[in-house]
Amino acid sequence: MVNRLHQWTYRDVAAFLVEKGFQLFEDVEGVGKAWMNFHKNGEPNRMVEIKPSRTFYKPKTLMKMIRQSGIPEKEWIKWACS
Repeated sequence: MVNRLHQWTYRDVAAFLVEKGFQLFEDVEGVGKAWMNFHKNGEPNRMVEIKPSRTFYKPKTLMKMIRQSGIPEKEWIKWACS
């Protein structure tokens, strides 16, 4: 179970991003997976680089994903608490 910014797994991050309109784009060499969302005209808007992990992400790593997504930290925490 996710607890604020602790205990987020790849599945949690992916589920959150899908709910916010991101799509799995492709594998990024040396990074892992790229999740992107697009403007209404089809232009790329934001990209979140995620290296799949079988363990929990460190809060510092999750903060990097939050910054890349452009989604406020409060929304991530609200989703985690629901």
